[in-house]
Amino acid sequence: MLDTKQLQDLLVSKHHLDQRFALSMTARPETWHYIYNKHPELAFTLAQNPNLPAELADELASHPDPRVRLMIARHGQPSFSALKQLSEDNEAAIRLAVAKRQDLDGQLLDSLFEDDDAGVQLAAQLYQQAQQPLARASGW
Repeated sequence: MLDTKQLQDLLVSKHHLDQRFALSMTARPETWHYIYNKHPELAFTLAQNPNLPAELADELASHPDPRVRLMIARHGQPSFSALKQLSEDNEAAIRLAVAKRQDLDGQLLDSLFEDDDAGVQLAAQLYQQAQQPLARASGW
């Protein structure tokens, strides 16, 4: 297991493979928090980590950079409230990424099925078809 300094060095590396390797490593939640607090510019890279602690994923779900929120919607394990926030994001691409997730609550699905963006609606229909009520799945 890498120590915090080694993990941090890999994450700030300009080499993509170093960053990917760092994201594949397991680390304590406080390690990830420490790295983010010391290097907030790594938010986009850290958001791609599927093993990111839920508290940090929740924090990044409201990050000002839409690319960070998109990566959390795609790869993160945020809480229900953070997923709800992402499902109501101003950026359609982020809502679309949420619509593709397989861990959505019915309440979130309903809002995505009725989204203002046709692409988000279509993604919800395609990726969540098995979870739709029969009436909605049949077009009623």
